[in-house]
Amino acid sequence: MHLTVNDILDVAIKSEESSYQFYQAMAGKAKNEETVKVLKKLAQDEKDHLDYLLWLKSGEPINEQVYFDGFEEAGELNPEMTPQEVLTIAIKREGAAAKMYRQMADIFKANPDKHFIFERMAREEDHHGRAVEEMLGQF
Repeated sequence: MHLTVNDILDVAIKSEESSYQFYQAMAGKAKNEETVKVLKKLAQDEKDHLDYLLWLKSGEPINEQVYFDGFEEAGELNPEMTPQEVLTIAIKREGAAAKMYRQMADIFKANPDKHFIFERMAREEDHHGRAVEEMLGQF
């Protein structure tokens, strides 16, 4: 399969948009003030990632397999879910995003600027996952 950086970035952009909307929606539904704050912060971080990815887009071709399935595998949200179920899905989504960004970083080992960007984004997604795990631990 022949992919371009734009193809990969398009998937990453969709992921960040989806995560942003996910956290925004959950912040609007959460009852706990501290949970609302954390979800709003996660939403802003995803928005920042989205803005950065939009800026980063280029047309450089690559010939690598990239893992994108984790977002669908994380599960779908529905209004009847408990906070624990929502947070469990969020943890899976953050893990999938980190894995995807690490694969992108590996693809760009020869390009230090892009490698650094994707590795940084993977670390941020790991951090988000830990923050959500801490929230889950409060229930």
